[in-house]
Amino acid sequence: MSSFSLPWIAGPVPILATIWSAYITTEALVNRREMTGERFVAAFLFPLGFIALISLMFLGVYDLPVVVTIGQFATAPCFVGIYVLEKHRHGDPFFQTAETTIRDLPWTLYFMVIVYIIYFILVFTFPISEACTISKCYALELLLGRKEYGFSVLYSLSFVGSAMLALIILILFKITTRIKSHH
Repeated sequence: MSSFSLPWIAGPVPILATIWSAYITTEALVNRREMTGERFVAAFLFPLGFIALISLMFLGVYDLPVVVTIGQFATAPCFVGIYVLEKHRHGDPFFQTAETTIRDLPWTLYFMVIVYIIYFILVFTFPISEACTISKCYALELLLGRKEYGFSVLYSLSFVGSAMLALIILILFKITTRIKSHH
């Protein structure tokens, strides 16, 4: 009965977050609901959990940095796609804020790219998967999943990296739409 021993491979938090976000995202797309904070978070957590669970199958074949990188580059565009689709289905304009100028956006983009590169270097320079061995990490394993299988590390690294990468993609999209609207 080792499959029922705690902590599980994938913990209850990622599983419940993915199920909740799948319901919220589907309901928002079907009923053409407006984008709220809850739907924004659900649009991010749904592809994150789904892609992290799929990526778990490849951890035995590939190294953790490769799987995390591919997961981040898959999660971020999926989130942006769901976000744009929800905004489009409801009929909302994609960007409503007019206080940022086109001159401010490249600096924000540069800053986010530098932060993402620093994050990427720090995460893959230090051995993250063996970093935690004390009892409070056992509580994190209970919530996110067992450390030996790498899911808790995969999920948490994908969470942070995908959020930064999605922000970079949204800024790039905002820059291109602003440039197209001025011409």
